[in-house]
Amino acid sequence: MNAKRFVVIGLGHFGAHAASTLYAAGKEVIAIDRDQEAIQAMAENSSQAVIADATDKAMLRALGVGEADAAIISLGERMDVITLAALHVRELGVPYIAVKALSEDHGKILEALGVTEVIYPEKDVAVRLANKLSRTDVVDFLPLMPGFSIIEIKTPPEFVGRTLKELSLRNTLNVQLIAIKKNGQGGDACNIMPGADDKLAASDFLVLLGENRNLDRIRDKVKKIPNRS
Repeated sequence: MNAKRFVVIGLGHFGAHAASTLYAAGKEVIAIDRDQEAIQAMAENSSQAVIADATDKAMLRALGVGEADAAIISLGERMDVITLAALHVRELGVPYIAVKALSEDHGKILEALGVTEVIYPEKDVAVRLANKLSRTDVVDFLPLMPGFSIIEIKTPPEFVGRTLKELSLRNTLNVQLIAIKKNGQGGDACNIMPGADDKLAASDFLVLLGENRNLDRIRDKVKKIPNRS
């Protein structure tokens, strides 16, 4: 999604961070909240910061919410307010809507309304942390879809000094290498779609995509890769 214009409704910690991050990335951001202090704090970190009631559909229309490419809704702990705001944004025609849900049941309601993405921040962070800690040698973990994930691991000693052609990771590990993160003296760099002749260094980190069952067994599989003659 190549979105350029965003609406962020609700400027608590989650919404404020989302809005400021998008604005720092050069996106047009309309920030909306009922709290004057929240709006004042966001004035320099958004294209437009407006005091407004997200349950007032006419007001949202007047602010041009329907012209946004994407909307992020994070409105505290009131399910009725969150749900009504999501409904209005959906009816105004915003193509991509991400909403912070209060529970699994609330998420089902939002999905029924046609929300594009339901967000469970605490659950997502907890799952990510637990999976990261439970996998040996994993630096970072990102669930992708049921049964598949992306992980980042430090280059195993067995791989140092060898090219991707020599290692043939797709065949030996049954996972896909999608990037090599270079951690050198000149700072971090990322080699997206590395070539067969790229050689791995001890300071490199590998970003791998695959089935969870294969990612879980990487360390055992690495030990079975023949050493260079």
